[in-house]
Amino acid sequence: MPDYVTRPFRLYAKFDGRSTRREFLCFSVILWMALFAAFCLGDALDKPASHDWAVALCGIVVLALIVPGLAVKVRRLHDMDLSGWWVVASGVPYLGFLVDLFFVFKAGDATDNRFGANPRLAAGATA
Repeated sequence: MPDYVTRPFRLYAKFDGRSTRREFLCFSVILWMALFAAFCLGDALDKPASHDWAVALCGIVVLALIVPGLAVKVRRLHDMDLSGWWVVASGVPYLGFLVDLFFVFKAGDATDNRFGANPRLAAGATA
């Protein structure tokens, strides 16, 4: 499996350093796929209480992935030479989705910054 897919899980609670756009995007896709799968599985388990199961399974997925999700988001901010406190902006209802899109599409610093070396140069990545 490519490093940009496994790295957010290996660096589970590491909030320093930098992450590439590709790493952030892959983690976001994995998170949404896991939530979708949990909801579908919960919906299929028990028809009378399907909503309860779906919500419970989605809650478990969120609890399992919230720490690596925040960590990869903070490292992505660091790649753009922004403080990790900007992660709070992605929690604002409605605005948060646009903020996350910005995190995906804005290129990181091409050179080293105050948060570390350019991860694209260190890993030979292009995104």
